[in-house]
Amino acid sequence: MSEQISQYLADQATMLVRESFTGVRAEWWWERRIGGGIEVCQELDPDRAGRDLSRQLDVSRERATEAVLSELGVDEAEEPEAVVLTFEIPGDATADEASKLLSDRSATPEGLAAPLYERVRARLG
Repeated sequence: MSEQISQYLADQATMLVRESFTGVRAEWWWERRIGGGIEVCQELDPDRAGRDLSRQLDVSRERATEAVLSELGVDEAEEPEAVVLTFEIPGDATADEASKLLSDRSATPEGLAAPLYERVRARLG
């Protein structure tokens, strides 16, 4: 049986995350949680997401950015600022479970923002 990640020292946890959370284009980092879990944080720039989706969907950048902001629940009148998306792996997860969760969340270049991108694609597609 694989060891629980709450038992991992910092170097082991760092290696687990770096080897399992790969391929994400955005700025991201991880933090240790009080219960020994791991929280992965990823920055999402609404302007960049709008630009990416505009190219992918062949819609105006403004329309794509408005859809991103709407999905985030941000008032479109405000200057769009980067938001932080997170997900947490509990400390009682095994290394194998944590690795799979990390790999699943980083399976696309959008990383943690993949569900948001999909909702916008469905909305504008």
